[in-house]
Amino acid sequence: MWLMAQDEGSVEEPERPERRLEERDRLEFVSFGFFLVLVGTINLITPNIYSEFVAFFKDFKLVEVAPNLFFPSPASNHPIVYGAVMKFCFAFGLFQVMILGLRFALRDTLGRKAGTLSGIIFWLGAGFLLNMLLVESIDWFAFLSGLIIFVGLSLVVRSLVVLLFGGARKER
Repeated sequence: MWLMAQDEGSVEEPERPERRLEERDRLEFVSFGFFLVLVGTINLITPNIYSEFVAFFKDFKLVEVAPNLFFPSPASNHPIVYGAVMKFCFAFGLFQVMILGLRFALRDTLGRKAGTLSGIIFWLGAGFLLNMLLVESIDWFAFLSGLIIFVGLSLVVRSLVVLLFGGARKER
């Protein structure tokens, strides 16, 4: 159905459901599918993963980090949990590299390319931090601080990419 705009006398076509479907991210289902495959694979290759995660969450204790300031922290090291999550982070981060290549090949929007680059930075950074936590190079609070840094870094990189390469060009 066509609608007449009252102000200018121009004719506008209402947004059709097919058009909205085309504008959806064509790679989101690929990423979600890979996510499910990866979770299942890590579940299969990691012995006793459920009991290890239960033990991890039951192991949290409040630790005083400053006078009268307490934060939860695991009381002991959980290498199976850290290793499983590390494998997930590295695999998902490397998959995001492939998704970024596809985004360039498909001439996807700048915002989606920037978002994927941001994801690569976060997932690979989290994997790096989990590796350090696994080998006990850092403690739990240094790990959390590192995660906060990588979240901030990924947001900054995404914003800078859009600002620097978006220019006057309007995103689709």
